[in-house]
Parts: sequence; structure tokens; C-alpha cells
Amino acid sequence: MVRLFNRYHPVPISFFAIPGRSALFILFVLTTGIISCNNKTAPPIPALPEVLGDLELKETVVGVKANKFLYRMHGAITGSRNSIIGYYSLDKKNALYVSAFNDDEQASRALEKMVAKIEHTKAGFTPVTVDKQEGRSVHRTEGMGLHHFFYRKDNLILWWQVESERAEGALTCLLKENF
Repeated sequence: MVRLFNRYHPVPISFFAIPGRSALFILFVLTTGIISCNNKTAPPIPALPEVLGDLELKETVVGVKANKFLYRMHGAITGSRNSIIGYYSLDKKNALYVSAFNDDEQASRALEKMVAKIEHTKAGFTPVTVDKQEGRSVHRTEGMGLHHFFYRKDNLILWWQVESERAEGALTCLLKENF
């Protein structure tokens, strides 16, 4: 008696009896479909300013390494597809985090989630306030001995953390940048 079903693979043996060219064609179509579905291009990230106020860009972290760092910090809350981090001091206290999203709507939802997470957890931040500055809604908070400003510009979310004495001057310069 011929066994039509394998104990580990409940697929009829006759399924695999496809003539050579047909099997190759089906394999090619399936492989191409899987690759094209998983190969979405990440949105571009902008170049960071070399100077913000009196602070010079010291180090840049881009792509996968930046995404992993932000994921460790925020988890999957933002869902950003591409990120860049710029450190404007050697001790990394003054840092600009930029996350790029596929579209403006996705960035807007991510910003809302960030605000909700800060407001509903004891993450060490003061309550978030929102000010209009340079035509943008800038969210402000303090935590870990630093000032934090974050806002959305099209499909980007920018988060600027900076030492207190440099906060306003550097933020004004950042808001004038054309991302």
C-alpha cells in the first residue's frame, strides 16, 4: 500500500509530481512574490545640520544601528522605518533623533503614541506641554537632567534633547532648518 500523506507533511505526494518547467515556474513566481512583498524601501532620512546654536555635530548613527537604539529606548511604539541620530556633544547629552515614516499620517500617529506614553507612564519626564514656535507645534518636557523638544515635520519626527543652558538657542536654530 502506498502512503499518500507523510506523517510530518500532510501534503499529497502527487502535489510534488509537477513536470520540471512548471515546477520551476511556480517556484520562481512564489519566490519573486515573497521577495517583492518584503522589500519595501525605507523612507529617506535628511542630512543633519552640522551646527545647532553653539553645538557642533560630533557623531552620527544611521540606519539599522539607529533603529535598534531607538527600539531599545521606545519599543515598537513608533514603527519608524528609518532613523538617524546626531550627537552634538562628546558626552551624548545633546542629541537629535530623527525618525522617518512612510507618510505623514503614520508619523502623526507615532507622535500621538509618544505623547501618550510619556503622560501615562512614570518614565521620568515632566508633563508634556505644547507651544507654537516657527509655525510648528513643539512638544516640551524635561527629564534625566535635560530639556526635550519633539515635533513632527511632514513624515519625520524630530526629538531634540539638550542641556538646559543651551535649550532655547539650539531649538530656535533647529526649527529654522529645512528638513
